[in-house]
Amino acid sequence: GEVDLGPAGVLTRMASLLAASGVTAELVAGAAAAQRWPGIDFGGEPALFHPEAGALDPESAMAAMLRLAAARGARVMHGTPAERITVAAGGSAALVHTPGGTLAAPVVVVAAGPWAGPLLDGLVTLPPLTVTQQSVFHFAPRERAGQPWPALIHHGPQRGQVDYYGLPGGRDGGAAGAVKVGEHRPGPVTTAGGRDFAVDPGARQRVTSFVARRLPGLEPRALNEATCLYTWAPNEDFILDRPGGGPLVVASPCSGHGAKFAPLTGELIADLATGAPPADPRFSLAAHLAR
Repeated sequence: GEVDLGPAGVLTRMASLLAASGVTAELVAGAAAAQRWPGIDFGGEPALFHPEAGALDPESAMAAMLRLAAARGARVMHGTPAERITVAAGGSAALVHTPGGTLAAPVVVVAAGPWAGPLLDGLVTLPPLTVTQQSVFHFAPRERAGQPWPALIHHGPQRGQVDYYGLPGGRDGGAAGAVKVGEHRPGPVTTAGGRDFAVDPGARQRVTSFVARRLPGLEPRALNEATCLYTWAPNEDFILDRPGGGPLVVASPCSGHGAKFAPLTGELIADLATGAPPADPRFSLAAHLAR
């Protein structure tokens, strides 16, 4: 499961939204939450528990999706970077230029994360997309026995503001039961090809301080640390659009949370590629550029 902690007003609103969507969730009073999850300091505030939530193993999930795609006829070309994209005269097709040759298709989906901006430059008007290098840390539990830690999200005082997240460390954790903790705020600005993989000292200090204050069930010294990339849209929302009905589909589920929606966004992107209208106008380029 997954536990949200933060201001009572934020959690109450989330509970209402989940209930309206038919998602099982439980508001747990502060004292009861402290008893149920003694490794978390709720500061006397309630918790919101989602019993059906959790964490995906991304490598296993991607391997499974690739197997399913290949079984249905997809040709998966590992080690074939897209160096450049052009559009044929009249917009009848898009061309993907790779070291091994040029691929042509009536529709090309650009789902390239931090490489999306450079690949689409001059082809599509994008909102400002900022690539940042994020730092993540793994912490060992003080008690190695007992129930596994839930995934967790800490909400700040402002509506929609997520400060920190935690989830099972998995194969990268460095110890049995380790928990991965990171912050949901922009790290140092970089580019897809220019990242230096250096952990941000400020992020290290903030995350370690958060663990010491709010997660007393974890050792406050990180076992290991790593970096990853976020691509931030100005409003942290998705960009899923086929501008002008042309040969390019822009697929940028931005700002650090797109992977969690991969099966659903895959369906929306496939619909765009086969001529269906956008599923929600808020994901369109026009909506982003109008802000």
